[in-house]
Parts: sequence; C-alpha cells; structure tokens
Amino acid sequence: MSQSKGSSEKPKPTEKETGKSNLNLTADELKEEGNRCVKAGNFTEAILHYTHAIKLSPADPILYSNRSLAFCKMQQYYYANADADKAITLNPTWAKGYFRKAEVSMAVGQYDTALLSYGKALQLQPQDMGIIQAARKAATLSNKEREDEKRSPFIGSAIGCVIGLCIVLADMLLTENPTIRYSSLMVFIIMVITSMGFGVAKLVWYYKKLQRKGLLDPPIDILEDFQKQEEHEDTSQTGDQRHERNRYTKAQARQRLKKAKI
Repeated sequence: MSQSKGSSEKPKPTEKETGKSNLNLTADELKEEGNRCVKAGNFTEAILHYTHAIKLSPADPILYSNRSLAFCKMQQYYYANADADKAITLNPTWAKGYFRKAEVSMAVGQYDTALLSYGKALQLQPQDMGIIQAARKAATLSNKEREDEKRSPFIGSAIGCVIGLCIVLADMLLTENPTIRYSSLMVFIIMVITSMGFGVAKLVWYYKKLQRKGLLDPPIDILEDFQKQEEHEDTSQTGDQRHERNRYTKAQARQRLKKAKI
C-alpha cells in the first residue's frame, strides 16, 4: 500500500522530545519565540517571552523595543512608552528606539510629539524609507488636526447661531403670545447661544487632548491601598509589642529594686 505524501513528513519535535522548555531557553531563543507570537497576534504571550528574556539579558535594547511593540498592540501605552524610553536609554544611537516611541505617540494621537521622535530616528538613519513615510504620515495628521481645531469653534458658533434662530422663530411662529417680543432680546439670545456653541467646541478639543494625554499616565494600582493597610497593621503590631516589652522590663526593674532594698 502506497503512503500519501503528507504522511511521510515527520512531525515537529515537541518540547519534551527536544528536552527544552521556556525555563531552559536563552534570551535570543525567547526573543524569537516572542517575535513568533507577535506575528501570530498572540501579544500577551509575546510579552511573557520578552519579559523572561529581559530578566536574562537586561541590557539588550532590542528586547525592550520588541516588548514595546507588543504592549502598543495591546493598547497598554504607558508600558509601551516606558519600554521605548528604556531602549533609548540603553542605546541612544539606535534609531529603532526613537521609532518605537514615535509609534506610541502616534497611537495616542500626539502627532507633534511623534514627529520629534521620528526626527531623531531620521538623524540616525536618514535613508530609511519606513521612517520617512511614517514621519510624513505624522506631519499630515498633525496639519489636519491643527486645521480642524481652528475650524471647530467657528463650526460650533454656526451651529449655535442656527439653534438660536430656530428658538426665536419657533417662539414667534408657534406660540400665540411670543415670549421674545423685542428684537434686541432676539439678538441677545442668538448671540448667547452662538457663544455657547463656540465654548462647547473649545471644550471638546480640550477634553480630547486631555484624554489623549491620559493614555500615557500610569495605570491605577488597585493593590496600593491594601499594601498600605497591611504596612500600617504591621507597624501597629510592632509598636504594641515594643510597648509590652518596655512595660515588662519596667516591672522587672521595680521588682529588682524592691529586692535590693530588702
């Protein structure tokens, strides 16, 4: 009986057969495992591999750069930015570190900050087309956002003006006894609502920038309060034990004093 072509292929050796596990892998092997996980979209597993590799080789900027990418894909921008900074600290002349930092800034919508990082990367690798194209994209988005921010207050004012006119016209046409009878009052109401539209548009952009900036803030440590409480309890117990020990020592001293007098 002839065997099929697929059955003649040998299966890949497992970890047990090769005698290797994650605990026995070198930093380079763990990095390759992490890269494989990133390509497969398993970013959490990739972070675990890179973290293990960093413990074995803490001075390797490539590991921090790769983990920064994985964190960025998981929208953990604070950790992604911290790893990019660490990669830059370990090797300030490596363009990839600045590129990773720029990518994090792009992900949170800070296009001007991204341009600065791309610029530093281009100083180190001026012919890299990937960096050049990324910098062009950042510049385009930055210019577009700046123009949108300039136009939005006027758009808000226009919307407010239309709403004010609708209110005045509705009061005039749809009510038997109009509340707004004087033209000066009509103009005042329209101007107030127009100003409100201008202010709301400004607040929307301010909130948007604040929200983007907050994406790089460190996450809340939910265990911090519990740790402080435990430390306080330990301190209180230590103080009570010290107080009891001091009291016991004083009692012994009095007894010795009495014995000495006898």
